[in-house]
Amino acid sequence: MKQTTTWMLFGLAALIALPAGAQMSNETEIKLRAGGFAEGKRDLGLGGDEESSEFFTEVHGSLFTRYAPGFSTKLRVQAFYSTGEVFLNSDETPQPADEYIALREAWIDIGALTSFPGEVMRLGRQRLREDDGIWFDDDALAARWAFETTLLQWSLGAGQQVEGFRTDDAGVDKDQEDRFYLFGDIGTQYRPGHYLVVRAANARDDVDLPREQRRDVPERFREREFTWVSLSLHSDYYDPDAREQIAYWIEAFGMTGDETFVTPADPVAGTPATYTERDNAGVGGSVAFRFRPSLQLPAQFGLMYAAGSGGTDASGDSETFEQTGLESNRARFTGTRSQIHRFSEAAQFELSNLQVTTAFLSFPAERFDISLIAHQFQRDAADAPVESRGLRIDPLPGDDDLGQSYDLVVSRYFEGFDRVILRPSGPSGAVRLRASLFEPGDAYGADAESTYRAILEMSWKL
Repeated sequence: MKQTTTWMLFGLAALIALPAGAQMSNETEIKLRAGGFAEGKRDLGLGGDEESSEFFTEVHGSLFTRYAPGFSTKLRVQAFYSTGEVFLNSDETPQPADEYIALREAWIDIGALTSFPGEVMRLGRQRLREDDGIWFDDDALAARWAFETTLLQWSLGAGQQVEGFRTDDAGVDKDQEDRFYLFGDIGTQYRPGHYLVVRAANARDDVDLPREQRRDVPERFREREFTWVSLSLHSDYYDPDAREQIAYWIEAFGMTGDETFVTPADPVAGTPATYTERDNAGVGGSVAFRFRPSLQLPAQFGLMYAAGSGGTDASGDSETFEQTGLESNRARFTGTRSQIHRFSEAAQFELSNLQVTTAFLSFPAERFDISLIAHQFQRDAADAPVESRGLRIDPLPGDDDLGQSYDLVVSRYFEGFDRVILRPSGPSGAVRLRASLFEPGDAYGADAESTYRAILEMSWKL
């Protein structure tokens, strides 16, 4: 609570410090979104899950104000309603059936703090977003300082996810509470259109585990401090407007840290809670290539491979790679304007104890785009679990074959308005179908059934 209050006071002080009487200009935007959602049994037919279908609608209202060169603010509010639990692609978190109003963004940009060109400090509630979606793609209360030139780009930031921004009092995930982040990156364009980037992040839990266990219903059973570092080479692979015939992304990353986890007390046997400490060290990587045979024809194909280590070593220390907790794993990896889950729209695996081989064929055009995607999933450690946001069941130990997934994403864009805040002019409306089929492998047992997930949605900017 003290950290949250400090952040709020810091943001308020920055707003008050804006130059009085500055010439202001405002830009407003309203985005309407509605759709239908259907999914199969998330337990693969091995439990009591049923197929479901729901409808949802939401309205986003934005106000962007420019006070003077280098000083601007943005406020974005969301109103949401659904007939049941729905996964929305913007946040990828289950939405409850109750309606709510949420504050999504409220930040201030302050430029010209130094003589560096293209430099800006952003303070407040903001979207932390990386193009690949593997590190960051979520809302947080943060301070981020960045600058960008033709040859050099870097950023530094700190932040955390906090509660209190929705009328239904829904909080952040329990695993994300009281978790503070430091992050940064530095990159250079070593030749035109080709980049070398180093990224790093640190996340630390501030949890009193003994006090937590004294609660009637404990919510936290581990405390962590992890550090991630990566090195990547790429040709702006995730830019859908890139027109090079060959695009690539090559990245290697590692994670290190330690954690303390609790074995709860057993009141029947009379045993107290025990605490175990262990080191964590995981590695992973991502490789992607996309080829466009002709710049005149809207067709391209590509291959991707991503891996995150899993399991433990002989001493009991963890070798499992864990993502930052702020990731979405959604990206424009097929070369279209559609953001697609990199590890199956139906299963939505996390890059932990996972190996994924992906092939795709896409057709990007001015008024539409189509992506056909096939995934093959395996475990790195056959006796360790995997993480998934789309499934409610763990694979059985002893087999590394998790299964296959086939995704189809079709989008139709409509022109007419071009007022898109902080973005180049572009389409103002879209109808999009996301359909995915997941076929479980031997790791889920012989009785596991296929499942699916589909969303048909329409969005429009006014």
